[in-house]
Amino acid sequence: MQRMNNRKLLFIAAASLVIVVTACFSPVFRAQFVNYDDDKMVYQNPKITELSPQSVKLFFTSDYVGLYHPLVLLSYAIEHRFFRLDPAPYHVTNLCLHLCSTLLVLWIAWMLSANVWVAFITALLFGIHPLHVESVAWVSERKDVLYAFFFLSSFAAYLSYRKKGSLAYYGASVVLFVMSLLSKPMAITLPLVLCLADFLTKRTWDRKAFIDKIVFFALAALFAAATVMIHYTSGEISPRPPFAFWQKIFVAAYGFVFYIGK
Repeated sequence: MQRMNNRKLLFIAAASLVIVVTACFSPVFRAQFVNYDDDKMVYQNPKITELSPQSVKLFFTSDYVGLYHPLVLLSYAIEHRFFRLDPAPYHVTNLCLHLCSTLLVLWIAWMLSANVWVAFITALLFGIHPLHVESVAWVSERKDVLYAFFFLSSFAAYLSYRKKGSLAYYGASVVLFVMSLLSKPMAITLPLVLCLADFLTKRTWDRKAFIDKIVFFALAALFAAATVMIHYTSGEISPRPPFAFWQKIFVAAYGFVFYIGK
């Protein structure tokens, strides 16, 4: 009976989140493209005007404007094939991805806390927080909402693997992690999040726990190295950064405190 009640409450919570988040972001349905990166990424991007095996291969074998995010370009190409340069579908896709991520936060928070109210409040704060407006309402930030969706999907699959012990969930988690990395390099933080989840659930840090993370850390290191190499070879990052090492520490600290404050 308790299990059925929890499922019912989770369903109500999920439906409420979809309604509230959609209402908060409803202005995007009338939004247009902007002349800040939307030109390079979408409406003046020759790469997305063709959707073929050759173009898809190009997405995955080259960078674009100093970034390697083939799944983002692929998503634009699919939209361009069906909707050309009508901005509405691009904005709707961003919102749908954000809604899916919000529901994943609900599910993850439920798995970690076993408390529907904790899960609902956590997901609600995630869903309507003003810091997400840029990522959802700006078409060029597709990489944020796309990587977040795969990131959270991978995290949820890992928690299911921990709970049920099925290698299928572990494999799904690894595949989804790769898809997140192919959307934005920021996904390299997932292995640390998995470690924090183990700590929160008081998992004993034994040989198996260590082995579980090896693949994730190896993939993160690979994509981190590739990202740095692409940035340097594309000229997006100067070979001699203007900041000294100690200054970079302060810049990173500022970013950390800024987001905690927000």
